[in-house]
Amino acid sequence: MPCITYTTVEGALTDEQKKALSTALTDAVTNTLGEKLKPNIWVTLNEAPEGNFYIGGHTLKANTLKKLMDTPDSDA
Repeated sequence: MPCITYTTVEGALTDEQKKALSTALTDAVTNTLGEKLKPNIWVTLNEAPEGNFYIGGHTLKANTLKKLMDTPDSDA
């Protein structure tokens, strides 16, 4: 059975975003590997406290991720 683990900073996602992400990840596997797998696809969303994520030696904060998610794509 497919098991997807998504890890992010605690507080970066709303409950609605978590639900949408879970659905999108499930749909991606279903579309790739077949509809019959859908009832058996596990999605785990892990949220680690701020201070546990680093990019280029700098701490990644929930507010930084929220700003990135709210910023429209430059190609739009």
